[in-house]
Amino acid sequence: NEDELIIIEKKSKFITKIKRVYSEIDAKDKIAEIIKIEKGAVHNCYAYRILGENNTIIERKSDDGEPGGTAGAPMLSVLTGEKIVNVLIVTTRYFGGIKLGTGGLVNVYKKGVKEVIKKSGKRDFILYIKCKICFPINKTDLIQHELKKANILIIEKKFINKDVEFIVNVPENSIGELEKIINTIGGYYEYFIN
Repeated sequence: NEDELIIIEKKSKFITKIKRVYSEIDAKDKIAEIIKIEKGAVHNCYAYRILGENNTIIERKSDDGEPGGTAGAPMLSVLTGEKIVNVLIVTTRYFGGIKLGTGGLVNVYKKGVKEVIKKSGKRDFILYIKCKICFPINKTDLIQHELKKANILIIEKKFINKDVEFIVNVPENSIGELEKIINTIGGYYEYFIN
């Protein structure tokens, strides 16, 4: 399974699952699903990082009954270190009767996260910047064509007299493209302040 990794450590079974999530509700639903599936487990520890409003990052973690700081925090530290966002990691533990000690727990929880990330692969995450662009109505087709070529997404269109206003989502690395399009065709743009 691409999104799952199993580690057996001193007879305890650790199942680490990785899921894409886009909101805290999404994360909580996925955690609840895993808990339902893994009925006999002693612990379902988790960590997630989600991109929130204004490019802030929401981070949550849980040791779910493991000694404080031995599961959730080490799991989250891997996500932070790898600069991973919109990902939930849940590690389910079936206890095998032998205690691992705090150091042993930290190591196994960290290892699970590192290995499952390696297995599922990382994808580049693109930040989008919301902009407003205004231009003469007779340039609409040309602008739309150029925006599409530059992978700039039109979210909203308003027609005001002889002008057009678009709200667009611009990949962070395409801001220069947007400037070029507007400067060449005519009009102006501004960044959106949420």
